Amino acid sequence: MTKPMKILLLATLLSLYAFPAGLSAEVSPGKKQLPMPGESLTMDGNDAFVILPEHPAPGSPWVWYAPTLPGLPAKSEVWLFSKFLEKGIAIAGIDVGESYGSPDGRKIFSAFHAYLTGERNFSKKPVLLGRSRGGLMLYCWAEDNPQSVAAIAGIYPVCNIASYPGFKAAAGAYHLTPEELEAKIADHNPLDRLAPLAEAKVPLFHIHGDSDRVVPLEANSGELVKRYKALGGEAELEIVAGGGHDMNRAWFESQALADFIIARALAEPVAEIRDGAQISLTGKLEDGIMAIGGETTGWQLTHPGGKIEVDMKAIEGADGFDGKNVTVSGKVSTKNYVERGAVLILAAEKMAVEP
Repeated sequence: MTKPMKILLLATLLSLYAFPAGLSAEVSPGKKQLPMPGESLTMDGNDAFVILPEHPAPGSPWVWYAPTLPGLPAKSEVWLFSKFLEKGIAIAGIDVGESYGSPDGRKIFSAFHAYLTGERNFSKKPVLLGRSRGGLMLYCWAEDNPQSVAAIAGIYPVCNIASYPGFKAAAGAYHLTPEELEAKIADHNPLDRLAPLAEAKVPLFHIHGDSDRVVPLEANSGELVKRYKALGGEAELEIVAGGGHDMNRAWFESQALADFIIARALAEPVAEIRDGAQISLTGKLEDGIMAIGGETTGWQLTHPGGKIEVDMKAIEGADGFDGKNVTVSGKVSTKNYVERGAVLILAAEKMAVEP
């Protein structure tokens, strides 16, 4: 091979690794209005945004928000976004129109991910936050790219094309007839393509109302969480009694949702929990959890790595901390129950209530 040919081959290989084939992007300043200070831009003609924290956390973690349609994100997201920024987590999103999770929309998402993780050096694995039909967009992309997802969170997210928007409304985005889309639904529907996410151990958290008539709970979050757990995946569903598809503050100021996203975005390490270990864990303290055979576990701490029972005898006024987010420090020991066998118990020595 001649020297000029070698140079040409090397240049070609470098260009392939610098940006995936077919995903090169033209980025320029944009005019998108944001509910808080941030950067508006366009990428290949698609409106996008980036909101950066004053002090980025190590690894440049970020939350990927959708749908980035005109007017979104809105003021309703400011509380959540502020929580992320305080922890050094960026927020970003791109407008893919009413793509309903179609391959066209997924292609734009892939280009956006490549741009942020390549040109901007953002973390390779963002936490995805889908509001309403943003859930459909993000899930369809995530199921193609499970290795690029730290976690998925949803605010009454669409998980089922048949439920919303329906085959007739979505067919055009897929370049199919409604009948063709229905016949091929298993190739596209989030409910039917969860296995790659479960295998990649991507955790999920949804908040959804039981009176949602636009995106019904049972046909969307309820069914998705049920199927995901059946696959061995980790999923939590917070149901808001009487909640509809509206602008109630319960959706956008959920501390549990914020805590889940922040913990997963920062990839906070969970201390090794073993007999004799001296550890500190942060999570939600809950009282009166019932176990097999009617036994009560007393106190339980739900933290990013799972759950552990907590002996609160050494903490004065423990009853006042039920439902609080706390950091508990102490020693772990094994207790043998009649019905449950050996169980690890964290004996609380110190406790601090999280702000």
